[in-house]
Amino acid sequence: MLPARLAALTAAMLLFFSAPLAAREKTGRQHLVYWAGTPRAVEVFKIFGREPGPTVMILGGIHGDEPGGYVSADLYTGVTLKRGNLIVLPRVNQESIVRFKRGIAGDMNRKFQGDLGRDPEREFVELIKSLMEESDLFLNLHEGSGYYRPAYESEMANPNRYGQSVIADTDAYVHEPTGRVIHLARYAEEVVARVNLEITIPLQRFHFMNTKTAASDSPYQEQSGSATYYALTRVGIPAFGVEVSKQLPNLELKVHHLNLATTAFLDIFGVEMDRPSRLLPPPRLDYALIQAGDHPPVAVTDGQTLMAAPGETITVLEMAGNYERGLTAEVEGLGGWNHLGRPFDLTRPTAVTLRKDHQVIGGLRLELLPEGETAPRLRPAPSWPALRAGEPASLASTETPPVTAEEPASTIGGSLAAVGRVTGFLVDVDGRTLEAAPGGTLVVAAGALVTMKDFKTEGGEPPPGVVMNLRGFVPTEKAAKNDGEDRGFPADTGRDMMPRFSKGGLGRDYAINAELGRTVLASCTLRIVKPKLESVTLVVDGKTRVLPLGGRTLLPEGASFTVTEIKLADNLVLGRPAYTLGGRPLAAELPLNLTMPSFAANLAVFNGEVLAGKVTLAPR
Repeated sequence: MLPARLAALTAAMLLFFSAPLAAREKTGRQHLVYWAGTPRAVEVFKIFGREPGPTVMILGGIHGDEPGGYVSADLYTGVTLKRGNLIVLPRVNQESIVRFKRGIAGDMNRKFQGDLGRDPEREFVELIKSLMEESDLFLNLHEGSGYYRPAYESEMANPNRYGQSVIADTDAYVHEPTGRVIHLARYAEEVVARVNLEITIPLQRFHFMNTKTAASDSPYQEQSGSATYYALTRVGIPAFGVEVSKQLPNLELKVHHLNLATTAFLDIFGVEMDRPSRLLPPPRLDYALIQAGDHPPVAVTDGQTLMAAPGETITVLEMAGNYERGLTAEVEGLGGWNHLGRPFDLTRPTAVTLRKDHQVIGGLRLELLPEGETAPRLRPAPSWPALRAGEPASLASTETPPVTAEEPASTIGGSLAAVGRVTGFLVDVDGRTLEAAPGGTLVVAAGALVTMKDFKTEGGEPPPGVVMNLRGFVPTEKAAKNDGEDRGFPADTGRDMMPRFSKGGLGRDYAINAELGRTVLASCTLRIVKPKLESVTLVVDGKTRVLPLGGRTLLPEGASFTVTEIKLADNLVLGRPAYTLGGRPLAAELPLNLTMPSFAANLAVFNGEVLAGKVTLAPR
């Protein structure tokens, strides 16, 4: 039986989010893949309930040596919801997970303040920030050392440990832009009380840890760069770190405790779901599917050797086993850490290590066929022992340097001078054909769907073999063998672009090139600008209200109102408009005829999947 105060809080939260919205309902899920076709691909799962309610973001894997966090988060990707919504990013730091290190390029959880410049993890941090903007509660799942206790009990149980705690940056926080008071300690203590009802071993029980991050005497001031502090102070939503102890006896128990805490938060905030499974069978590899050149793919099992002709293009197409996510294949000597789906030329014998997260689940060898043979074939490899789960890998890990856009060729000699000169680039932007001159700049709002169409030329056709290459974009259909020709393939500028290929690595300006081999005949720039909401215009009882970005207004519960106009800063346009109220999708066209629910709800404006901003509607 729940304590009276816990039952009261739960009932209040459920009532707060219980009224139906007068909008088109949507259930089910979205599976989004950012930077698809690259080793840095990140999966995001958005799950919508049958009834409206808050949106909770669950983040796992920001530290690669804390498997409890990312395995627990992963279990929530498959739930179904009765009420409310989830945004789950289970493995944001995949390379660190594979290497089983806290971080490869520093601590990602200290990078949420200030300008990251060319930090290689900048794009991941920006993705997390953008997803926070869609959320009403943020949970960051971790493993920490020992057992947190408010007072010293032992070497492993004291105030300097993190394990078995729910962490917040303060007891209560006033978000000045909205005036909202966020009672962090109250929520955390209720979660701790609920979780501890399920834990019988006293040492393993949870406690609330207040880092007092902003206090001048806080020993945890570095937490000001954390994801939770950003979500609390910049986005204005409750944010918590949930830490289980690294000293718990097994992964299953760590995941179980994290699930208890996460599910308690969801229950208290009014998200109703089917509970995630805690069954965690050991990862198993059935086979790796490998293609050599144009030959049919071959299923290669753990310990086998695939022989192929010298110079043949090899692609590890997929890995089959009892898990779908967290799978990587590392080819010795290539540099990098994940070559799954990435073609390479076989010039010498090499080894491939196959992993589930950081665990090695198998290995195979690639060798050269004798001269005169071309058809790939399998053979046993008795001299090369198979790698088993848990064994360390000893393969190369040197990253290849990022490729930067080439400068346009200043002169074109030889036979190229006689062919047509490129005078313009035709690009489809959200269904409109726009033209950019060589050296010019085409400005679009992030989230726009852009498709390379063709060139404009003067004096004839461009030479045969010229491609129209949008640098920083690889069509999914060509991920296995990219030839640089991007005409006809739509690019979602909100999630398909790779910032490290942009000019200066800042994720803003991308080259559109006319390329012949390695020669750039002409170039223009695609500038991607984050859309920023300027105002939302409502009509209520015949009267017009204009709400600026972040604005708030009171409306009678059940009142009818119409959204008549959306304005963006810098004269940008919503080419792919999308709207939500209280996290629930609305129709994509204005005007929107809506009814005020019984709870405060954000009216959020998106361009595609990129949040432009939101205003708040509250009942009176």
